[in-house]
Amino acid sequence: MKKTSIVFTIIAASVILLNSCYRDSEEGLYRFVPANCDTTNVTYSGIIAPIVSGNCLGSTGSCHSNGTSFPLDTYTNLKSEANNLVGRITGVSGNIMPQSGRMDACKINQIKAWVNKGAPQN
Repeated sequence: MKKTSIVFTIIAASVILLNSCYRDSEEGLYRFVPANCDTTNVTYSGIIAPIVSGNCLGSTGSCHSNGTSFPLDTYTNLKSEANNLVGRITGVSGNIMPQSGRMDACKINQIKAWVNKGAPQN
C-alpha cells in the first residue's frame, strides 16, 4: 500500500510539472525585447501609424476604424487615447488589446516610448 501511494505521488507530481510549462514562451514570460528594437527614434508616421494600422485597423477586424466607439484611425484620435492605449496593450487596464493577441514586446515598447515623449506627430 505504501509503495502504491509513493508511485502515485511521483506520477502526479510529474504530470503537474510537465503541464505547467505547456504554453510558456521566453517572450511571454520575460517580455524579451530583441536587441534590434529601436525605441529611441520612434516616429508617428514611420512606426506608430503602421503598428496601429496592422493591429487595430487592418485585417484584425477593423475594431478601431472611423465610426467605432474608440476610433484610432487618425493622429488626433490616437493621441487622445494614447495613455489608454498603453494600458490596454500591456494589460494594465482592461483586456489586452488587440483581441487577436498580445503584440510583440518591441512594438509595445515603441508605443510606450512614443507616448512617453508626448505622442508627437512626426
